[in-house]
Amino acid sequence: MIILYAIPVFMLLIVLEALVDWRKTTGYYRFNDAVGSLSTGMLNRTMDFVTLYVNWAAYSALFAYFSFFQLEQSPIIWIVAFIVYDFFYYWSHRLDHVFSIFWNAHAVHHQSEEFNLTTALRQPFSGFVKGSLVYMPMVFLGFNPALVAVVGSFNLIYQFWVHTRFVPKLGFVEWIMVTPSNHRVHHGMNDRYIDKNFGGVFILWDRLFGTFQEELPDDPVVFGVRKPLNSFNPFYANFQIYGQMLKDMWVGRSLRTTIEILISRTGVRPSIVNERAPMPRLNMQNFHPYNPNCSMSGRWQVWSQLLFALGYTVWFLLSVDLQNFTVALLHFFPLGLVLLSMNFILEGRPLGWWIEAFRLSYILLISVWVPVLWPENISVLYSIAAGIYWGFCFYFQKRNFTVISESNT
Repeated sequence: MIILYAIPVFMLLIVLEALVDWRKTTGYYRFNDAVGSLSTGMLNRTMDFVTLYVNWAAYSALFAYFSFFQLEQSPIIWIVAFIVYDFFYYWSHRLDHVFSIFWNAHAVHHQSEEFNLTTALRQPFSGFVKGSLVYMPMVFLGFNPALVAVVGSFNLIYQFWVHTRFVPKLGFVEWIMVTPSNHRVHHGMNDRYIDKNFGGVFILWDRLFGTFQEELPDDPVVFGVRKPLNSFNPFYANFQIYGQMLKDMWVGRSLRTTIEILISRTGVRPSIVNERAPMPRLNMQNFHPYNPNCSMSGRWQVWSQLLFALGYTVWFLLSVDLQNFTVALLHFFPLGLVLLSMNFILEGRPLGWWIEAFRLSYILLISVWVPVLWPENISVLYSIAAGIYWGFCFYFQKRNFTVISESNT
């Protein structure tokens, strides 16, 4: 819940940073990339009804049966827990980058080819199992599961502000804390920047364990991943690399190759798979961010969808009982569909328009025929008004009015 209450602050800071970017014409924001990152963040928070309580249940059971002692709650213990959590975060984060099976989930956070505050919210929903295992030693050390959850939330909140290009190096702070400068390095795919600076709050871990790299003015950071996503679809973002692993297993067609793929280091494929299905390496010299054209009417449609998605996400987290899977799924559909639709529209895919039409029909029909948590009258009026707006935007889309590129905005 701590993260939920931080969301309005996150949104305000994103708006302020975007305004500064617009005012200074620095080009740190692209509408399509920002929407893709925000969509992934919304999916991460609302998919808790699938993953909820896995961590909590496991920690509570271990704490009840296997903890040798319980540390008394005090300010000192809270500070120690915060530091210990970040130590385990460092190793968890490092594992994410070293082994393919963990990188599959964490890659979502690195797929954005821009670096701004929306990137901080770009989180996967499929990495909760590994996270549960890594922090379990804290339970054996006597830290209460509730305390682990709280300091983990504060650790994540701290990491929000370091995802910006507007803050320069911060002098001596660079030696102790994770800062925007040394975290920009972490998001770089330049040769010297890959797999560096894993700390969440304290950069000291990287200095101690040999993974620190300073941001260098003569080697500007190139953001993204070596196998570009080339999509803004948050669902595809979460399963892209899993899909590639399954393809490689199919190509290998042996138990030994399958095991090799599952335990392989990130970026390493079995030789037999490389021979049968070679993958071209990214040419860093000719790299260009994924930036498809989108019509002006498409952008106006996506703006309306984005405002709905942001408001609905907050309502969903505050109002829906995530422990009731059926109810949660019923109310998740409008959000899942809008996340899919608006990112398809940004990619210039006509299917996005028809998914939006289906979403509005779904809200209208469900509001009338099924008991739902949202107010019936408001949802009916919204469906009709949004449908008229959709028709207006779709009409101009079909008329092929001005097509623009993000680079021109």
